[in-house]
Amino acid sequence: MYQVICGHSFMPVKLVTFLQIFLIAVSLGLFVMAALTFTRRRQAPQSGLLFLAMCAEAFYCFGYAQEMAQTTLAGAVFWLHVEYIGIPWIPMLWVLIVRRHFGLRGRAVLLSIIPVIVAIAEWTNGMHGLYDRSMTLVQRGPFWVVEVHRGPIAWLNLAFLYGSLFYGTVLCLSRIRASSGLARLQSIFFASSCIPPLIGYLIYFVGWSPWGLDLAPLALCLTVALVYVAVFRLEWFHLVPTVRSLVFKSIRDAVLAIDLQQRLVDFNPAANALFPWLSESRLGLELSKIFPEHSGFLKTFSTSDSVKELTLLVNGEEQHFELRVFPLNRGAQHLGWAVIVSNITAQIELVRQLQYHAVTDSLTEIANRRAFDAALERECVRASRYHSHFAVMLIDVDHFKTINDGSGHAMGDQVLHLVARRITHCLRSTDLPGRFGGDEFAILLPETTLHEASQLADRIRDEVGIAAAEIGEQGIRVTLSVGLTVYTPEDPADARELLEQADQALYSAKSDGRNRVGVWSGLSIRAKTLL
Repeated sequence: MYQVICGHSFMPVKLVTFLQIFLIAVSLGLFVMAALTFTRRRQAPQSGLLFLAMCAEAFYCFGYAQEMAQTTLAGAVFWLHVEYIGIPWIPMLWVLIVRRHFGLRGRAVLLSIIPVIVAIAEWTNGMHGLYDRSMTLVQRGPFWVVEVHRGPIAWLNLAFLYGSLFYGTVLCLSRIRASSGLARLQSIFFASSCIPPLIGYLIYFVGWSPWGLDLAPLALCLTVALVYVAVFRLEWFHLVPTVRSLVFKSIRDAVLAIDLQQRLVDFNPAANALFPWLSESRLGLELSKIFPEHSGFLKTFSTSDSVKELTLLVNGEEQHFELRVFPLNRGAQHLGWAVIVSNITAQIELVRQLQYHAVTDSLTEIANRRAFDAALERECVRASRYHSHFAVMLIDVDHFKTINDGSGHAMGDQVLHLVARRITHCLRSTDLPGRFGGDEFAILLPETTLHEASQLADRIRDEVGIAAAEIGEQGIRVTLSVGLTVYTPEDPADARELLEQADQALYSAKSDGRNRVGVWSGLSIRAKTLL
């Protein structure tokens, strides 16, 4: 008979003990989570509230682990009191956590009125019966379960519980729709953490739970897992609250949130528009897997420069960007970076155009006087340093005023454009043609001797004479007068002197009848007739 009784009682006792140990383990997990959360209280104000909520759930879970193992009503009631150290405060703390995480403020004192009433009513229920009208301990299967007939305050607590959890969940869901990236994942996991115990208690409340057990404490194991993922894996208290204060969806510039491991934490819609390859599936990836290494994006975080320019290929086109990096700090703790990316391709192109027009003659599209003078100064310095030689040529269009007066300024402009085009056609890539002013042109010829420069002058005159037929105006004949000088290491001269020499050579060519090349040679000028 003894063996038969033991055989029938072993499994029930084992089941009760197993569930008791399981719930104790869950409560210990909640206490550990609470302790870890407490260590992060300086990173976010709501971490202190989460610490209290985890402690409240731990008391609830631990008290129920002991209640379900009791075989006397007095023992069960004692552990019920332990449970109610935490139960009344859970819904209030949940609402406060959610509101503060999303930057909402409210008076915690008002929310604490009902929990205070519930806690006092439950602990003093034997004096008035307003919380539970009656309590009975009955055996159901292997468990002894407390059956209660709820009083008005118990119903008030139940309404407050479901109302608070429903409000907090709706608030999370509304913000989830308005958020993106890692922030959305964080809110989803945290909002989901209250659902398992909520469903568990609902099943118990309608009488569908096995043996009449309260399933909410059992479901808290899922809460532990979900909160762990939200807080410690997705860093619910770590970076995004700070980022959300800086980044808002209407900002025009692209904004990227980067953590200390140089992983992409979040980005705004403007970033997605600027970099089409960004997507939520790339959140958590290192920047080296998102942006090409040669782009210089990673170097942004290894230098002390707060502003950096880089070039990336976007849709096969070269685009220029300006990166402004802002450290994200909470107190003395460095959390990551907010990177504001601006597409400055249009500005860069505008600067290039301005630079081009600053050194280019708009009519002839060759160097203007300022650019030519600067190049001549540099060439004088270079030739002096390396003992090399170069030639300078001044060219004047013969009888240009007659062309302007007889055929109009439009025809004069056409002639100037033709001369510039034919000059450029005759030159090397190292030579620099420039419009010196009016109908006068200048050419800088590095590493060129007097003989080579003279031959080039002949060719230019021939090319212009032949091309003049392209103008299509009868009676117009285009000829050039050329003044030529050469810089030599044996007889060095500065830029001003070289231009005076070439100008005097040009004057000599024009005085001798035009359509000639005047060559400066020492103190004398000789003119070469090239009709």
